[in-house]
Amino acid sequence: MSTTTKIDRRIARTKEAINKAFLELFSEKELEQITINDISERANVNRGTIYLHYTDKYDLLNSCIDDHLSKMFLSCAPNEFIQDKIDLISELKPVFTYFEENFLFFSSMLSNNRASVFRERMLQIVAANVKEKIDKQEITQGLDMELITRFMASAFVGTVEWWILNNMPHSPQIMAEQVWRLFEKNDIYKVGSSAPT
Repeated sequence: MSTTTKIDRRIARTKEAINKAFLELFSEKELEQITINDISERANVNRGTIYLHYTDKYDLLNSCIDDHLSKMFLSCAPNEFIQDKIDLISELKPVFTYFEENFLFFSSMLSNNRASVFRERMLQIVAANVKEKIDKQEITQGLDMELITRFMASAFVGTVEWWILNNMPHSPQIMAEQVWRLFEKNDIYKVGSSAPT
């Protein structure tokens, strides 16, 4: 194993410890009450190590948010076109599984006073993803594209928020199936739909 690989792994482990410590603290108290000393003590690293990777706790928060929201969508393998119900469910399930595996992060973000900032960032990413899928499938149902995008993104984010804040009462598989059925029932995301002629 090369020295560079060892250093890269050590850096990754250090950042992981810092992130974990920060999220634990974030779930216990407000961001304004968290200090770099708190994070360094919880992560068992010195303050200088934290400043090597992040300019301050706000930079650390933004890095955590960006990292998790990016991974959330990378967790599912996007299909060019959703052919049927099973494909859409199989695309949604990994997203809910990712939420489940990273419960500490998402529950901290959504239950904290700064939740509105996180929710808005998540909504923007979900809306962009939804718009891309709708564009590819030419789904409009005679409605304004922006309206469909906002409706679906808001419904999805609100449902995820409810699921996480209620300690995930259903499995990722059930959530994927239920969300698909809700969209289908509202005649928004029907398989094979296109704009009415």
